[in-house]
Amino acid sequence: MTDSQLLTALTTEHFTLQGARAQTMSESSARASLYIVAVSSTLVALGFVTQLSDIGDVFNVFALTVLPTLYVLGAVTFVRLVECSAEDFRYGQAINRIRAYYKEIAGDRADLFLLPAHDDPPGVLASTALSPRRFEGRVPFYAFSSAVAVINSVIGGAAVAVALGAVFDASLGVATAGGGVVAILSVVGWIEYSDRLFTARADEVEPLFPSSRELRDKD
Repeated sequence: MTDSQLLTALTTEHFTLQGARAQTMSESSARASLYIVAVSSTLVALGFVTQLSDIGDVFNVFALTVLPTLYVLGAVTFVRLVECSAEDFRYGQAINRIRAYYKEIAGDRADLFLLPAHDDPPGVLASTALSPRRFEGRVPFYAFSSAVAVINSVIGGAAVAVALGAVFDASLGVATAGGGVVAILSVVGWIEYSDRLFTARADEVEPLFPSSRELRDKD
């Protein structure tokens, strides 16, 4: 393959990767929006139920039906959001490799490329304006997947609290404490899961253009 053929192939691949990244963002937005709409609809429905009847068996049965279902939807949404984030990271690695070749053929005009061309985790994160040192191997806490994990954990905790009160006739304090503990454990568990998955995906590819120590230490 000649240099011109290689450049054409890499340009085509770069365009394809950009389209794939846009698709992962579109899917993430659609899934997150669907979940938030489901949460809003459930809260409205619970409000209607409390208006039509006292908080008793009817409310408990309805809440213990929709809240666990909503938690399952949130869990599936969260996992897919993390997978989309890992896919986007992999596409970023591939794009940075191609950019490294662009810089190589640019020679002394490589300084015209603003974004870095390193294909290790710090380099990929730096190309998205994230701190390489702080977020290496981790999904950023302010990502929407983390917001979904928090909201879904609160829903799971609320379901446990309702179940404790309805099934075990627990007091309000005991039910609230039990739901709070479950919610906290759920948040921690999902965040740890996302970190393990993201780190595993990042470690699957051996970097060809690793970043310098200065980039990794830069905050």
